Amino acid sequence: MAGRVFVAGAGMVKVDRHYGRSLRDLAAQAALEALGEAGGVDALVASSALQYVERGQLDLAGYLAGYLGLRGARVLSVEAGEAGGLAALQAGWALVKSGVAKRVLVVGADKLTDFVSARVYRDLQSLYDAEVEALYNIGHAGEAGLLARLYMERYGVDRETLAYWPAMMHSHAKSNPYAMLRFAIDPASVPKAMPVADPLTLLDAFPLGDGAAAVLLVGEGDELAGEALAELVSVASASGSYSLGHRDDPLYLDSLAAAAKAALAAVEGQPDVVEVCDSFTIKGLLELEALGLAPRGQAAELAAEGRFTIGGDGPLVNASGGCKARGHPLGATGVYQAAEIALQLAGRFPGVSASGARLGLAACSNGVGSSGHVAVFRGVE
Repeated sequence: MAGRVFVAGAGMVKVDRHYGRSLRDLAAQAALEALGEAGGVDALVASSALQYVERGQLDLAGYLAGYLGLRGARVLSVEAGEAGGLAALQAGWALVKSGVAKRVLVVGADKLTDFVSARVYRDLQSLYDAEVEALYNIGHAGEAGLLARLYMERYGVDRETLAYWPAMMHSHAKSNPYAMLRFAIDPASVPKAMPVADPLTLLDAFPLGDGAAAVLLVGEGDELAGEALAELVSVASASGSYSLGHRDDPLYLDSLAAAAKAALAAVEGQPDVVEVCDSFTIKGLLELEALGLAPRGQAAELAAEGRFTIGGDGPLVNASGGCKARGHPLGATGVYQAAEIALQLAGRFPGVSASGARLGLAACSNGVGSSGHVAVFRGVE
């Protein structure tokens, strides 16, 4: 697999409560924006986490390709929970890099607001091990609360320091037209908000929303490669322990660390822009540490010091607002990240941006780390 892969187009729908629109309509909007004037593609890879659970719809890629008029294209539906978007990106990257396909459209879409919240939270149990933990558990917020408490006790981090992460996410999201929560919050308000799982509050958690994103991948011989947004250098994934009880260290996302090591081996230097999957404050911090972008136990303090925002001495992290404020439409999130990073490297992201960024990284882990996925991007001249 020697060919280079480029992101030639990107499309996103504003994450929101799209009550009057179908998942297919949202996906089509993002797909057509990514395609632009490109015309047809050789393959379509689609990702969704809850489409199969809530609507009983199988073969999403096939039906979406038909809806878009892409008849004859190879189709592949991918599911990897919260990390499904990057799993789909990896499949598309491999198709182009291997020469099996010349142009691949990668689409992620999920709707979390068509049903009452109680049903959605029940469906989110499918992110757990279905034979054991999905039956009896304390929920995703409960686990995040336990991890946050352990993090605070082990590393001597106070509650006020944790509050700077969601405040930074909202600060970034204000400028992102695709973000769901485009308003600022004061760090002091975070601990005072409605509790969801002590010590975490509502302002530490992602909002339920709908969304769709798409990227068009092409090989280096394609006419679109000359005007690409970015090069998709590598995509890697790794499995990990499927529950907190089976992990050697609950505060270490081993699957994400392994994926990052493999993906970053293809480039030199540290990324300038990064998107992580912070469904809860603690998860964003743990992902940064697993990626090696902060020492163990120091991500919260570094975030509070402003290291990961404009003017900081670290990479710009979650310029989109992250899952916390952009929103987290599960199977679409990784594709949003890919589109956001590609636009950042092209200097075309319509929000907070890192001037002159050359390397970008997107990372997602499912649940508490059953799998980790990392994609690395490079700017093009």
